[in-house]
Formats: sequence, structure tokens, C-alpha cells
Amino acid sequence: MTFEDRFVVRAPIEAVWRFLRDGERVGRCIPGVERVEVVDDRSYRVAATASVSFLTLAFALTVRLTEAEEPARLVSVAEGADARLRERVRLTSELRLAPEGPAETAVAYRIDLTVYGKLASLGLGVIRGKARQMAADFAAAVQRQLEAAA
Repeated sequence: MTFEDRFVVRAPIEAVWRFLRDGERVGRCIPGVERVEVVDDRSYRVAATASVSFLTLAFALTVRLTEAEEPARLVSVAEGADARLRERVRLTSELRLAPEGPAETAVAYRIDLTVYGKLASLGLGVIRGKARQMAADFAAAVQRQLEAAA
């Protein structure tokens, strides 16, 4: 399933780019992320939890930055599984940045999410609702972090 939206941050595009290239700082903005381990400048190991309907999942994810066009576009792929329930996810995220003036940046995102196992059987409505809420929480956290620093 695919999700698309955008949000505006009151910070210059260069500051938003630097923030989004910092895996640990970005990880603190993603709901459920408990730990980000930097492997190299394009790879991370992430531990995250999520509750979807009656399932509580603890994912071990590998995140790879697959494309980076400074300061306008980032593409990453996250794949992982919950060890206990064997649920799997694959998430491709594309972020596009564009200046909205001298001190504002528009961040447009597109997320392609694939879920497997019992998680997939919950139905698109439940999964879509959870994913949209997580995306909105992420956007709000990014705005707070960047605007507080500006």
C-alpha cells in the first residue's frame, strides 16, 4: 500500500537535509523506534515496536539509504521481522525537499509498505490507519526538532 503527503518545516532546506541524513536524530522522530545503530553513512540497524490492533510487534530492521540527491531527494528501504511472531515488513520511503521561501522547506513523502503474515490479515483499513498516524507523528516530531533548533 502507498501513502503520500507533505508537510512544511520552518527551517532552511540545508538544515532539513542535514537532519534527515542523521539516522539517530530521525530515529527519535519515528514512533516506536527504540534504538538506531549506525552501520555506515548509508546503513542502519533499527529496533522498533508497534501495536496494530491486537498485535504487539518488536521489529529488527535493516535500513539502507539507496538514493541521495543533495539537498532534494532521499530514498531508503527498510526490511525486517518480528522474531516472536515472524511478521515481516518492507518499507520504501522517498522524501523530496523543496524550498518554500528563505526559511521554510516543504517535505513531500511517499511510502510504499508491504506487510506479511498475520499483520497482513488485519485488513487494509487497520494497517492504513496505523501507518497514517505514524507518518503524521513523524512529521510533527521533525517539525518540533528542526523548529526548536532554528
